[in-house]
Amino acid sequence: MNAKWSKYLKQNLLAILTVVGVVTGIVLGIILHATSSGAWSSRNVMYMQYVGDLFLQMLRGLVLPLIISSLVAAVSSMDLSMSGRIGGLAVAYYLLTTVLAIILGVILAITIKPGVNHSAKTEAEEVIGRNVTTADTLLDLFRNLFPPNYVQVWHVSTWIF
Repeated sequence: MNAKWSKYLKQNLLAILTVVGVVTGIVLGIILHATSSGAWSSRNVMYMQYVGDLFLQMLRGLVLPLIISSLVAAVSSMDLSMSGRIGGLAVAYYLLTTVLAIILGVILAITIKPGVNHSAKTEAEEVIGRNVTTADTLLDLFRNLFPPNYVQVWHVSTWIF
C-alpha cells in the first residue's frame, strides 16, 4: 500500500502542489480580507502584490525561450521534406494567431475603455506624495533582476558592452 501511495505522489506531485497552492491562496486571501477591515495602506498592498508581480515577470521572461526551443525541437525531429511545409504552416499559424490577438485586443480596448473612469490627477498626487524608502529601492532592484524579455536584455547588453 505504501509503494502505491508513493508512486501516486511521484506521478501527480505537480498537480497536487498546484491544488494546494490555489487552496492556500484562497484561504490566505479570505483570512487577510476578513482581518483587514479596510485598513490596508497603499504601501501594504504594494508589498503583498510584489510576489505576484515578480512571479508574472518571470513567467513572461520564460515564454519566448520556451516557444522558440519547442519549435526548434519539433522542426529538428522531422524529415527534411516535411520540415519545410510544416515550418511554413507553423509560421502561418503563429502569424494568424498574433493578428487575431491584436484584433481582439483592439476591439476589447475600444468596447471596455480601460482607464476612462480613472483620474490621472489622483494617481499623480499619490505618486508625488509617497516617499521612496530603502525597501522600495531594494524590491525594485530585485524585480529588475528578472527581465520580462530576455531577447531585449541581450540586445541592449550588446550595445552597452
